[in-house]
Amino acid sequence: MSFVEWVAVVALVGGALFTLLAAVGVVRMPNVYARLSTTSKAAPFGIGLVLLGAALYARDGGFAVIAAAAAVFLALTSPIAAHALARAVRRASDDDRV
Repeated sequence: MSFVEWVAVVALVGGALFTLLAAVGVVRMPNVYARLSTTSKAAPFGIGLVLLGAALYARDGGFAVIAAAAAVFLALTSPIAAHALARAVRRASDDDRV
């Protein structure tokens, strides 16, 4: 195994662990806001590591560009989606109190 393949394997395993950590956080966290925190932080980082590992293992320039574009898209949209969900939950809980 070459050095690049070892780095790819480490990135893939690390990404899988971060994604697993996000999934466990969704189950174990006590409220919606804590669940959103785990998914908006750990999941994009884990998926980004998986994409990095896949791009390194494939050794294809076209695939690397697509993986980088997917990682950037995920990094840009994950906080926006978490904010929109948190705002919707807050508005729904405010409506219940009235």
